[in-house]
Amino acid sequence: MVLRVSLKPRSAATGHKVQTSSEITFIGKTRAVMGLSISPSGSWLVAVAGHKAYVAPTSSFKTGFTKFVSPEALTCLAFHPSEDYFATGDDKGNIRLWYCLNEQVAAHAVGVEKRAQTTTLHWHAHAVSSIAFTPNGAYLLSGGEEAVLVVWQLHTGKKEFVPRVGTSINAIAVAKGGQSEEYLLGLADATFAFVSAATLKISRSYSRIKLGAQLSVQIESYLIIVQIPRHLIVIYLHSPLLRWRSIPPRQPLFCRPRIHPPCRYTLRRLQH
Repeated sequence: MVLRVSLKPRSAATGHKVQTSSEITFIGKTRAVMGLSISPSGSWLVAVAGHKAYVAPTSSFKTGFTKFVSPEALTCLAFHPSEDYFATGDDKGNIRLWYCLNEQVAAHAVGVEKRAQTTTLHWHAHAVSSIAFTPNGAYLLSGGEEAVLVVWQLHTGKKEFVPRVGTSINAIAVAKGGQSEEYLLGLADATFAFVSAATLKISRSYSRIKLGAQLSVQIESYLIIVQIPRHLIVIYLHSPLLRWRSIPPRQPLFCRPRIHPPCRYTLRRLQH
């Protein structure tokens, strides 16, 4: 189930510890969500779950989702930073670019499943765990069990590789500071590895943040980058704990607030 929840509290709840949202809008039902995102333009909401991509225009959430069918189960999602299309990874190692964000989506018949125009990129032998576009939209990054970062040049289809990053890639994000750009990899052993976009080599890594032993069978993770002047805050979420770290490190900057219940609609499930 996907809901839109207003962060504005009801006036009667103002000042209370527990706030009640002033508006909750039901958008639609889905299977277990593996990716949920709003387009950079703010015009589209997309969720991926099972063998479907669920698309809704943000201007009319009450119309619900239009469902687009994928031949394989979808595992991750990323929006192009400047154009109205999105990319998904699936459990067979395919990456698809979906061109289905148009006015026809808003005028859909309820319950009808559609096929969309797509472009397929394939190199991975196993499930694609994470994908991310570079800020200029020219490249797409992908990673998974192979412990290889793949850099796809979208206009030509050519690809470059950063092999042997250490272990499976769980999450990918792009960090930009000044004139330099780096790719940040969240690895399965809880290491963060920075890859220089210029040289495609690992420039440094941090491995102090460790996942609990109870997560050795099932890991849920999500990697977020928050950039502030002179510091890079890396937030690594795994149910039900939230940890963050400042890079470069300062005095002990580990925090582990407990989150309850887990925000499962923003998490990606990996089975080991």
